[in-house]
Amino acid sequence: MNEKNKILVNILLLSFIVLVGIELIVNYDAFDRRIALALTAIFAGGAFVVADSYVKKKFQVSLPWFVIFVIALSVWLDAIGNFMYLYTKYSWWDDLAHFSGSLSVAVIVYNIFLILKKRGHINLSNFHFSAYVLSVAVLVTVLYELTEFYGDLMFEMQRVGARYDTSSDLAYDTLGPLLVVLVGNWMLKRKKQ
Repeated sequence: MNEKNKILVNILLLSFIVLVGIELIVNYDAFDRRIALALTAIFAGGAFVVADSYVKKKFQVSLPWFVIFVIALSVWLDAIGNFMYLYTKYSWWDDLAHFSGSLSVAVIVYNIFLILKKRGHINLSNFHFSAYVLSVAVLVTVLYELTEFYGDLMFEMQRVGARYDTSSDLAYDTLGPLLVVLVGNWMLKRKKQ
């Protein structure tokens, strides 16, 4: 990893630590809910560390800094929405959070699959490559949606909203990865020309 990439990654990972501290110390919501939100930040930062460690160990390459930037941006958007009560003020904030969260998952998956493809570890057509990235990213976001549902069942955290909240969340959870696949493939095509 070049020095600039390393510095940017460490700054962004530090932002997750700061966020977890804010979420646990500042009394902006019920403590159970604050713990759940802190766990989201821990999981997101941890997912990057695990993914980056895996590609470093296996392929001697690091994920680019913009991967953790996109993840940090989506986690901070969610946190700001909670701190400033934007989820209740603006009905579209939840859609934005799900779109950005799923987009960040897709950016990780896309970059890992791209490394595997470039190194010859997978040989997929562009269609299959895109389908796998989309499928894995959407699967992860469906699992997250299940945590919202079960969190509400067990702890009454009120993370699942109105009647169509889950349907809307899943739609935006699909649009984020779809955008990553379309833009990523377009950029790769331009790079080849």
